[in-house]
Amino acid sequence: MQKDRPAQIIEIMQTRNIISIKELSNLLNCTEMTVRRNLDKLQEMNFIKREHGYAVLLKNAEETDYYVQIEENKKEKEAIASIALQYLVPFESICLDSGTTIQQMVSMIPPNMPLSVITSSLTAAMTLSNNSNVQVLLPAGFLNHANRSILFVEPERIAKYKADIAFISCRAFRVPGGAFEHTQTLTATKKALASIATKRILLLDYSKWDVNSLCNSISLENLHTIITDDKAPAESVKKAAEFGTEIIVVDSDSKSIVEHYNAAEKK
Repeated sequence: MQKDRPAQIIEIMQTRNIISIKELSNLLNCTEMTVRRNLDKLQEMNFIKREHGYAVLLKNAEETDYYVQIEENKKEKEAIASIALQYLVPFESICLDSGTTIQQMVSMIPPNMPLSVITSSLTAAMTLSNNSNVQVLLPAGFLNHANRSILFVEPERIAKYKADIAFISCRAFRVPGGAFEHTQTLTATKKALASIATKRILLLDYSKWDVNSLCNSISLENLHTIITDDKAPAESVKKAAEFGTEIIVVDSDSKSIVEHYNAAEKK
């Protein structure tokens, strides 16, 4: 898939927080005028700040290793996963992406619960391999070393399958855009998993809210339920709820629901 120029600029700047317009022009093989025009768009979106002759990357979602991610905000992820687990129904089909909060949920699935699972996560597949009641489908793709997942070679081919629920994660979440990833390589796989599910549930801890990332994976209007923790910014949560999406806020200590917006409204 051909990346658009703003996405290319962000990927370059993830390794160089400050870069000149001339350098970007050379790296992208385009005119400086084209670079300035795209930087103006990115500045409007609050991804970068323009300086005289330079661009500075603002706070954004960065790639980290899977085993680093899984230890971050562990208590919050466990609380979110405990609520997500309540949506599982025996004998249903579910999609699981490669998020660490989703992996936490996978580790909590009762060993006697029969399920059909379509997943891009190698760690989820390995965990579920201990459960003979779960049928696991791993679509063909390339290994993403950073998050121990598969990037689907032909995302469109997954359309021949159907699922009851897709559990999706994200690297960043903003209102009204929805869920975002730091690179385009992850979005096609996440979109494919979400597209075949009747219900789409996003799991995200507080650290993902109001963070900048360029590549939209699932729009807010296409999400049925969001499960987050009580450290999530209250104003942003309320703004997201105004779009009619069911939002569940979980206490990270007691694992109980402290706020429930638009309960079961989005079918």
